[in-house]
Amino acid sequence: MNITQIRYFITLAKSLNYTKAASQLYVTQPALSRQIQAMEHELNIMLFMRNNRTVKLTPAGHILLKEFEKIYNDYNLAVVKAQNSFQGLSGEINIGILDGAMVGDLFPEALRYFAKYHANVKINLRNYSFNGLIEHLYDNTLDLIITLRFDVKCRERIGYKVIEETRDHVVVHSSHRLAGARHVKLSDFKDDVFIMVDTTDSEESPKLILDAFKKQGVMPIIKVAPSIQTEMLWVQAGVGVCVLDSRNMLRDDPTVKFLDVDEISDPSLTMAWNIDNYNPVKQTFIDVFFNESEYDK
Repeated sequence: MNITQIRYFITLAKSLNYTKAASQLYVTQPALSRQIQAMEHELNIMLFMRNNRTVKLTPAGHILLKEFEKIYNDYNLAVVKAQNSFQGLSGEINIGILDGAMVGDLFPEALRYFAKYHANVKINLRNYSFNGLIEHLYDNTLDLIITLRFDVKCRERIGYKVIEETRDHVVVHSSHRLAGARHVKLSDFKDDVFIMVDTTDSEESPKLILDAFKKQGVMPIIKVAPSIQTEMLWVQAGVGVCVLDSRNMLRDDPTVKFLDVDEISDPSLTMAWNIDNYNPVKQTFIDVFFNESEYDK
């Protein structure tokens, strides 16, 4: 058995469709069938149950899928590390940053490191709202994203690491009746226009906020914003109030006030990546960013 056969097996096991899997692998369907049959013959195990309409994994196939994914990911990571040590890093890495997040103080050390030791690597930083980050992470347009933990922690095939523990605040215009309060409850805003991002941008963010309101037995007047940027602009204009985390750039804006509130979600600033992304620069950047590179040790 070889690594190509393992890749063929994983692809078919995920799609459970020979035509689709063959297309993803850029091989013919008969060629894929022959490789799967060769694996089954070598292992003396039936991996798939087939009939004219469906393909299903056998119990043995389910076990091998889990273990083979580990082997395949470890193999690719080992190859990347070997290539990096032999020829040095080159290419580019695309990093998406959540709109409104204050991250300017987080990048200088990593950027200086790459400028000194991997000058041939191009680092591209772009801003997106929640949905844009996730879409581009899954299609590998982005190699890394910086977002809030609640929006990635339960997603399939996404790895992540918390950069900084942050917390939620209710954000109001400086002229709001509660602008001088030290601590507030969501129920204090039952008569306010409460702004939150649309579920098409983030399913989790409005859900968490509404759940917190329900626990306090109230429901505000809701105004839906298509993006975080719009949400921020509306609060600045005094259109309504909203929930933002302590890393949001409005924190330094004198036209608004960040008020302490009981926990609503875990908005910790987080770096996330697609486990199936094998950009050789990705892991090196993660290690440098979190001060875990061999150089720092």
